[in-house]
Amino acid sequence: AHGRQVQFGYDSYGRLQTLINENGESYRFAWDAGDRLTEQQDLDGSAKRYTYDLLDNVAAVTAVPAPFGNGLAIVPETPLAPIVHRMERDAVGRLIAKITDDGRTDYTYDPLDQLTAVTFTDHHGNAQTLSFAYDALGQLLEEQSAVGSLHYHYDELGNLIQTQLPDGRWINRLYYGSGHLHQINLDGQVISDFERDRLHREVLRTQGQISTRSEYDRSGRLRSRQRRHSSQPSLMPAAVQKHFEYDPADNLIGKLDQQPAGQHRQLLHYDATGRIIASQDSLHGQRETFAYDAAANLLDGPQPGAGLVVHNKLLTFQDKRYRYDAFGRMIEKRSAKRGLQRFAYDAESRLIEVRNENGARETVVRMTYDPLGRRIGKTEHDNNGYPLGETRFTWDGLRLLQEHRNSQTSLYLYADNGYEPLARVDGSGGLQKVRYYHNDLSDLPEQLTEANGAMVWQAWYQVWGNTLQEIREPYYIEEQNLRFQGQYLDRETGLHYNTFRFYDPDVGRFTTPDPIGLAGGLNLYGYGPNPIGWTDPWGWSPSSVLDTSLGGVVGDNMQAQHVIPVAVWKRHDKFMNSIGLGGTRDTAPNGLLMPDSQAKAAAIGRPVYHNGSHKDYSDLVDRKLGRIKARYNAKLITKAQAQQQVSSLQSSLRKKTVSGRIRTKSSTGRLC
Repeated sequence: AHGRQVQFGYDSYGRLQTLINENGESYRFAWDAGDRLTEQQDLDGSAKRYTYDLLDNVAAVTAVPAPFGNGLAIVPETPLAPIVHRMERDAVGRLIAKITDDGRTDYTYDPLDQLTAVTFTDHHGNAQTLSFAYDALGQLLEEQSAVGSLHYHYDELGNLIQTQLPDGRWINRLYYGSGHLHQINLDGQVISDFERDRLHREVLRTQGQISTRSEYDRSGRLRSRQRRHSSQPSLMPAAVQKHFEYDPADNLIGKLDQQPAGQHRQLLHYDATGRIIASQDSLHGQRETFAYDAAANLLDGPQPGAGLVVHNKLLTFQDKRYRYDAFGRMIEKRSAKRGLQRFAYDAESRLIEVRNENGARETVVRMTYDPLGRRIGKTEHDNNGYPLGETRFTWDGLRLLQEHRNSQTSLYLYADNGYEPLARVDGSGGLQKVRYYHNDLSDLPEQLTEANGAMVWQAWYQVWGNTLQEIREPYYIEEQNLRFQGQYLDRETGLHYNTFRFYDPDVGRFTTPDPIGLAGGLNLYGYGPNPIGWTDPWGWSPSSVLDTSLGGVVGDNMQAQHVIPVAVWKRHDKFMNSIGLGGTRDTAPNGLLMPDSQAKAAAIGRPVYHNGSHKDYSDLVDRKLGRIKARYNAKLITKAQAQQQVSSLQSSLRKKTVSGRIRTKSSTGRLC
């Protein structure tokens, strides 16, 4: 797209041999006689090698460092040894142990193949265990760790209705219908109520004395949010209003923010592939512009040679200088703001230490993780070992649940099952305070308010998430560190912890290669085309609106396919609006999660996969939808009948696609 080209090379057996990215750099693949992948070589010459057991299960993964002289940014004093992960399995192929240079992780299962315990034991014999219990339906009932237990209760439809915290408090959720969230309360104290329209979209949210009303345009995009205090007369305009404008590709291009103190407008510009190229903000008089190379690496400007990128590793940007090790991990950063920073990693490539040298001040930040890879602690010391701070974290699945710092505990509550922060509860018992989040379209927190509506914290950001300005009331001593979905700002380092990686808001990219490799995209350091319409809460793979609606899991190798494609829907937009289906394009009834490769399709027994354009399919849907529209325009069918026929078309297309009764590129099964 947009003049960029990705090339694929295959051997005589149809196996992928080379993948050439937009900059003309190559990934290379090797296979054995059993068609098993034995080596994947990355752009810089580093590689992952795979060995298998007799049942074709992966028995070992060896990460081989890149050779010096192939674009490597730093020469180690001693050559880096390969990183080896060895796997042990039981007789039925279940992973029961993983051995690395750091220690051993053991996995235990029940007779139903449900994971019941994970234990990591380091080389000093220190063990850390997580255990899990389930009900007869396979629903998680309890997670137990060294800090206590989380307990879960569900309704008859499988909706999570209660979570008991280690300190005994209960988070309660009320639903209506098939599982639409209506209320969240903490031990009976209402946190938020939600009202929804007939399409189950949120139209009203209460947060203490504040209520926020949401309105949508005919395409289902959020058009405005209006926030008012309960004391404000309903006939008066809302005190806080936000209005949003979009281009035909559904990119946000304008935001008008009206506050009691005044208003400001932000304008956003994109290239043909949805990458953000400019932002203008009237409040701070700030203009940001962005240029990229063909592989979506950020450059200093459009002029040739602006910034330096080697094998998708950014080496220079403005005043910042980066260096990497032979595994592609950032090990050094220099900047005017923070001076010199050095980074160290464990055998899982998780960041475990940052050394900061800024003038005469030197600090060391160390981090620890649980057996599932979730960060559970960080400490900061000066260069003499004097402790400067400690923070501990508690998790609910892969969402941050609690933060413990300086004898202060904060509980995080989220809207629905995603990563949109709704409220935080600071303290406990009679001293606890509920503070409410007010976020932008990407759920980046902009303000915190007390239950009485008073604002205690506010922030403004640059496009890629760097904090531009932060204001908080003097009495509000807690730090508000949530950023993009799934991200937590480490003020000690300036990086954002992003579940399985770290994100650098200075340059809008990750500091290490993607843990899931090419399954997360061709650029192993990229966040997404833009941070406004894309999220990546795990640091694995960016997600769009439809994927979220379908319950897609990051890194699942499944693509969210519109049953009625976007281009087709837009051609018939007026008709869809007229029969009452406006705003449903990106919802589950018009979506289908499809395998993103031939290999993934084969692995799950699906005959069709989705990867790239599908003109034949789009033309088919266009014709069928056009016939329904023609009958409706001729008054041969009613509005209700037209809506039913569109619904039947979606159902039929979904079934045919899943079963393989749809036109494909027959040699591979790709939707065409």
